[in-house]
Amino acid sequence: MNTTLGKHVLIDFYNCKTIFKKAEDLQPLVERTLEMTGSTAENISFCHIDDELTCVAMSRNAHIIIHYYPRLAYTAVDIYSFNINIQSNRIMSAFKISLHSDRIKATSVRRGDFGSIRDMRPKRKSKITTVRRMKSTGAQIKKTSTEMLHILRHPQKTRRSRRRSK
Repeated sequence: MNTTLGKHVLIDFYNCKTIFKKAEDLQPLVERTLEMTGSTAENISFCHIDDELTCVAMSRNAHIIIHYYPRLAYTAVDIYSFNINIQSNRIMSAFKISLHSDRIKATSVRRGDFGSIRDMRPKRKSKITTVRRMKSTGAQIKKTSTEMLHILRHPQKTRRSRRRSK
């Protein structure tokens, strides 16, 4: 039994050869993708800021956002759908053909997983994080190395201070 609410697909398209001049040119891509998820667009917005064209499409059961960077020949696509059975591979293929991309990187995430509560608890409890341990160890190494450099640079001063302390 599937206990997830939806599916979130994040896709990066590299070396896109299709050129879009304005954000509105992305609309056919978004509409076609919504059709593949079993939805129709209820609201589509466009934004052009600096060197980024963005198209956002909202529907009752999904949203799709396309970020297109012409200077980088890169497109980032964000698809969220309540339909957990969306055909991610089919959508990626359609985008790849439309964008004339030669490399894709995709991530799929199940959203709203209402499985057992035990799954949501942290697996390991720790009073000190690994990062904190690394910082502490690094500080100790730095302190020791500073002392060693001082001893190597000024051996006479170090010997005198040892004699006085005795």
